Order: sequence, then C-alpha cells, then structure tokens
Amino acid sequence: MSSTQVLPFASPSASSRVNTARQRLVSVDFFRGLLVMGMLLVTNAGDWNHVYWPLKHADWNGSTPTDMIFPSFLFLAGVSTTFSFASRLARGATRTELAGHLAVRSLLLILLGLFLNGFPLFDMHNLRIPGVLQRIGLCYLAGGLIYLPASRRTSADGADGASQYRANVPLLVAAIVTLLVAYWALMRFVPVHGYGVGRLDMVGNLGAYIDRSLMGTNHLWFWGGQMWDPEGLLSTLGATANLLMGILAGEWLRSGRSDLRKMQGLAIAGAALMLIGVLLNPLLPINKKIWTGSFTLFSGGFSLLALALLYWLMDSRGWVKNEWIKRRWLTPALIFGSNAILGFAVANMLTPVLGLVKFHGAAGKGVTIPELAVQLFSQFLNPWNASLAYAVCFVALNTLILWPLYRKCIFIRL
Repeated sequence: MSSTQVLPFASPSASSRVNTARQRLVSVDFFRGLLVMGMLLVTNAGDWNHVYWPLKHADWNGSTPTDMIFPSFLFLAGVSTTFSFASRLARGATRTELAGHLAVRSLLLILLGLFLNGFPLFDMHNLRIPGVLQRIGLCYLAGGLIYLPASRRTSADGADGASQYRANVPLLVAAIVTLLVAYWALMRFVPVHGYGVGRLDMVGNLGAYIDRSLMGTNHLWFWGGQMWDPEGLLSTLGATANLLMGILAGEWLRSGRSDLRKMQGLAIAGAALMLIGVLLNPLLPINKKIWTGSFTLFSGGFSLLALALLYWLMDSRGWVKNEWIKRRWLTPALIFGSNAILGFAVANMLTPVLGLVKFHGAAGKGVTIPELAVQLFSQFLNPWNASLAYAVCFVALNTLILWPLYRKCIFIRL
C-alpha cells in the first residue's frame, strides 16, 4: 500500500462544477465513512444473543438497515470509479493502462481479503475463500471493464479536463439489466444436482452448489447448519449491478446540471428502484444472502436516496463549511471515509485478537475482552444496551487509531 497527500475537501456552490482532479465530494467520503462504521458496529456485538434487530441481517428473505451497508459500499465504489477514471483519462492515461490498474487493484483487494480471513491463526485447511474484500475486488474488476469501453471523449473540450469524457449511459443500463436477468435465469432455470430447479433456499440454490463444487465445504461460510457463502461467486453478478448503479450516479454528479437537479435526479431514481424492488418481492424475494435481483434494485435505490440527501446537505448546502457541525458530527465518519479499506482491515485484525486474549474469570473460566466489557457494562445497562455499548466502544477505538492519519491528511490506498 502507498500513502498520498489528501487534496482539500471542496464544497461547490450551486453554480459551480466538480473538478475531478482537484476536488472531492464530501458527501461520498462521509457516506463511505458511515458505512464502514456501520460494518464495524454490526459485526462486533458484545453479546450475539442480545442484538437489536436493525443491527442484524435478515435471517433469509426480507431486509434490515444492516443489509443496506454492503451494497451501498459497492455503490460508492462505482461513484468513485467515474471520477477517478475520468481524471486519469483526462491526464492522458489509456484504457489499456486503466484496465491494468483495475486488474492489479482487484487482485490486491482479493489477497488482502484472504489474509484477513486467515488472520491470525491462518488455518489453511479451513480458510474461508469468499469474503467482503474479495467481492469488492471482483465487482470492481467486472464493473470497471464494463465501464471502460462505455466511456468516450466528447467533442467539446471544457475547462475541466475530466468533463471531456462521458459514459454511454444506455450501454451501462443495458449491462445492469443483462446482469440481473442472466442471474435470475441461471437461478431459476438451471437444475441443481440432487436438489432440482429454481430453489432459492440456503443449500439448494445454484450459487451454493457452484461454490461447494469449486471451493469445497471447508472454505465457505458456516451458517444455519449449512456450508454455503453469502459472498459466493454467482451472486457477484447481482452485486456488480450495484457497483454499475454507482457508476451511473457518478456520471450524473459529473454532469453540468445544477445541484438541485442532481439531487432530484438521484432521489427520483432511488425511490423508483426501491418501489420496483418491493413490487418484485412476491415473485423474487428480497434476499441479501443470495443477492437476488429484487435486493439489488431495492438496495440500489436506498443508496441513491441516501447519496441524494447527503449531497444536498454537504456539497450543495455546505454543511462541511460549518466548523462546529464538521467537528462534532462529520469528523468521525470522514476519518473512516478517507481510509475506508485501511479502517476495515485494522478492525478485522483487531476483532480476532480481542477474542483470543483471555483473563481468568471468577469460576476459573477464561473470559475474553468482549465478554469482560459486556460484564462491566451489564452492571448498569440491560443486556441489549451492554452488547451495543461494547460495539460502540470498538468503533471508537478504531476511530482513535485512524485519527492521526486524518489529521495529517493522508490516505492509505491499495
């Protein structure tokens, strides 16, 4: 990984245009930071028997606020891709060079994900192969390779060099539809040996069968008494569509439209996609664990609505210019948003370490740090709040770890 100086945050007025080479959308960094904080919060409960429902994934069909975190992160990866690629193309990079960059960065994400899955014991016999970073890497590669040939240079050269490049929006929309239809058709019509056709349960769906066949049961997620994986290979088709939706949103934000028009467009599209997802639910259940098409549309709509709100408040209305608001409410999320992958990696190394360190309890039984913390919080909080208090403290600890980098305006990127 390498470190680079962070360019100053910019808050353009309604009449200004975003310069992709010099400015960053604060709303994107803030949204990304909220998502990383949310990931840490929901994956580090002090007591898994006492967790409030919004902080848990849906057991199978249906959706909770927690289910919106990962697809929104993929969505923001797509938004950032448009600004990054447009800036590089404007500086003279070729599509071949960008394709190479895609491949290298995707490989690094996958390798880092495998490292984190194995840390700290590295039991290779039972190493989980799929994972969050692995899925991000695959989606980034697939989405980028779709986006590159869809971007073209416009005839007019603007003062903003990045504005010379625009995507073929109909082609990107067609790619999203193709991914979702192809994924639905495979899951619906391809028979699974020993289970039949069209099953969407945990073990009998085509995606689970493919993962077991290619990776074996020792290298998948164990949940509900079955070996399968929520970040499996086939469901990456639906997840890639979330990233492409982010690319479309990024193209919309790069346009010369007014801030009000940009916000309205994002909000209308978001509401429409969420409605379509809900309407499809009786036919194709909203399900994150196998990333159904209805889930892709519903979660993509959520991401668009959230970005519309944050863009309007921060980049248009200039909340970031208010030092009191920024210091009290924005800084923690911006800390994670500016170092998202590093924050995720540090937290995923810290979590197992805290679980391995044990102290002698009153009954002579080893007590881990999370268990000890929950016991302490339980002295004055109910079990659910004690469990939540530990998770909040875990997020706060990681915030303190990343804070020096933020103060020095340093990004750590793959």
